[in-house]
This record gives sequence, structure tokens and C-alpha cells, in this order.
Amino acid sequence: MSKSVECIRCKISMEQGFVIDGRHEGFAKQQWYSGEAKPSFWMGLKLEKDKILSVTTWRCPQCGYLESYATRQQMPEE
Repeated sequence: MSKSVECIRCKISMEQGFVIDGRHEGFAKQQWYSGEAKPSFWMGLKLEKDKILSVTTWRCPQCGYLESYATRQQMPEE
């Protein structure tokens, strides 16, 4: 999302950012996946990589309200 997002409470522009996902190997940007979680012995969860969406989060600098969007952007190779 490249356009500005307005806080629904304060009616001012929100700042773009992301929620950090802590992992054993460091930090990553939060991701979203459709459907129920299916366990995998080796990977933790069974996932189809083409169904993973990047999450962008907007934060109101006045009240702290967060608003997140799962967008169809190209995911970087990990």
C-alpha cells in the first residue's frame, strides 16, 4: 500500500511500519496465511509459499491505534 491511511479515531495520517515476528534465526516481517494451521513435523506448519502474504501495519502517532493489511506483494526469498 503506497497511499496514506487515516486513523479512524483521530482523523490524522498514520505512519507505515510492520510488526516484528521473532524467530530462532533473528527477526522477520509478519506474514498472513489463509485457512487453518496444519502441523508439520519438520517445518512446524505445512504451508504453500504462494499463499503467504506480507503484512503492512499502520500506526497512529497520536493514539497508537494499529491497522494491518495483508497485501499481495512479492515475498523476498528467505
